[in-house]
Amino acid sequence: MQPGEMRVLTNTADVSAFELRGGGDAREYQVILMSGSQVEGAMTPVRFRAQATTGSPSVLPAEAPRVTTSEASRRMGAPSVVPTRLDRLRQRAGHLALLAEMREEIRRRRPRISPRAASGVRPSIAASAVPTVGQMISVTSSLTPDGGISCAASKNIDGVVKAVGANFVLLEDVASAGHLTAQDYAELDAELDAYVAPVDRAYFGDPPDLDGNGRVIVFFTPEVNRSGDAIGFFNPLDMFDPADCPSSNEGEIVWLFAPEPDGSGGYDVTPEEVKRVARGLVAHEFQHLLANFQRFLGGGTRSDDVWIEEGLSHIATEVSGFFRIGVPTRAAVGFTEIGIGSVEEPAFYDFHEANFGNMGEYLRAPEAAPSLALVDNPEYTFAMRGWGYLFLRWLADRYAAATPESIVGGSAEDLLFREIAVGGPTRMVGIPNLLRAINAVSGESPTWDGLLAEYFAAPALVDAMSTPDDIPFRTWDFDRAYTEMAANAVPHLSSGYPLQRTAISMSAGVNRSITFDVGASAARYFRFTSAGSHPDMRVEFTTPSGGQLPDSRRLHVVVVRTR
Repeated sequence: MQPGEMRVLTNTADVSAFELRGGGDAREYQVILMSGSQVEGAMTPVRFRAQATTGSPSVLPAEAPRVTTSEASRRMGAPSVVPTRLDRLRQRAGHLALLAEMREEIRRRRPRISPRAASGVRPSIAASAVPTVGQMISVTSSLTPDGGISCAASKNIDGVVKAVGANFVLLEDVASAGHLTAQDYAELDAELDAYVAPVDRAYFGDPPDLDGNGRVIVFFTPEVNRSGDAIGFFNPLDMFDPADCPSSNEGEIVWLFAPEPDGSGGYDVTPEEVKRVARGLVAHEFQHLLANFQRFLGGGTRSDDVWIEEGLSHIATEVSGFFRIGVPTRAAVGFTEIGIGSVEEPAFYDFHEANFGNMGEYLRAPEAAPSLALVDNPEYTFAMRGWGYLFLRWLADRYAAATPESIVGGSAEDLLFREIAVGGPTRMVGIPNLLRAINAVSGESPTWDGLLAEYFAAPALVDAMSTPDDIPFRTWDFDRAYTEMAANAVPHLSSGYPLQRTAISMSAGVNRSITFDVGASAARYFRFTSAGSHPDMRVEFTTPSGGQLPDSRRLHVVVVRTR
């Protein structure tokens, strides 16, 4: 193999045993064992062995099985930082638990879409239909007293309109009045109109207008605070016919947590904490609203797989953040461009910080990532979100057309993301929809296994000397970004590039053995290096007992020579 060359071994016998040829020069290989399995939760036990085929064998102790994320963080020298209450809330585990209940309620009741929505006729937007500041609006909550969600719930909540913009109505629960000022609401509404709505709508489509006000209500209410540890959500039950789902508001609403400094909702929330996450949170939840409305109004019967939905929402926050500071996609940006400056620094914490944190959780144990996680696995929130975001970011860098440029600039990736979000004419979901969307915008027809082989190589190439064409990330220079975050002591993100790779020295006498599990559509990373002359290396991936790995798990090996 030459520097920059990549090969994929798909034959089971080749995966079981292959050689990296020796030579007289310094070399580096990225070796990645990947699973193309689409069976959610499937784990395959694997034994890895790397042995120099010349020289006297010197057997090294076997490495322990896969480490936990916290252990991997300690190995990297990650700072020992106690998460704040807000950091814990932003894990969004409660968000996924609520999402699971919402989907189950839809499956159980099979509610019909609003007759007005189904007819395609939208109400005319008369001046009187647009709310005014100070107006009282009553909203029905689907949340039950035990923190669940149901169409049978019927709690009415009074809110007062605090700001009205071109795209949103900011509504404050009267129970939390007085914590955010009129200026707070006005500034937030102005930024949502300027930096969030234009990008989300360009990338994911326009909202309907079931309630006739021409806007989406953003409702700040302690009702969300009492829903567990969620900080915001879009409730798809709000789009159905009230005859089938009595708690439906038959309108477009994003539900957000509200300040409660006294902790009466179960945990104390300061106004500063709400203001800190509101912009990115609206960008995230607005994507859910846009995608779900278009799917159901277009005849679909279910939302997309949760890892795709969440990945799209994390893309929504990312591109809103780029648009906020005028940075295009495919610009190979680091932290300096997005996190240093009077505008850039708050935008980083509003829109990018959580994505980097989630990505770190995924890359510290990529072989165990719940890549195909559905709503039955809400405990997987960090790693699942990191996988979904990073995969979709790479997908756009790899397959989106260069022109016409999106509203953010850099490429026509908005067309790809809209295809994925909407699901095409038949409102497809999951991996088949991803493959359809790629073909629709690029004309290419990759298989899932082939797509993963290219994707899994990308994280290993961020710090490589030589890389294949088209495979690396284009929007981010992740190696530089993490280096610059460390230099600027960014909290929780100062430990360097987080990808966990097992280091193998290509030297005489090496005989290394490791046993681990690899999940469905997940991968384990190894880096083989030599400083100079080195022997042939025999590499094996087998069952723990030494047999061939099962074909059903679609285990392949990706080898990239990077030096």
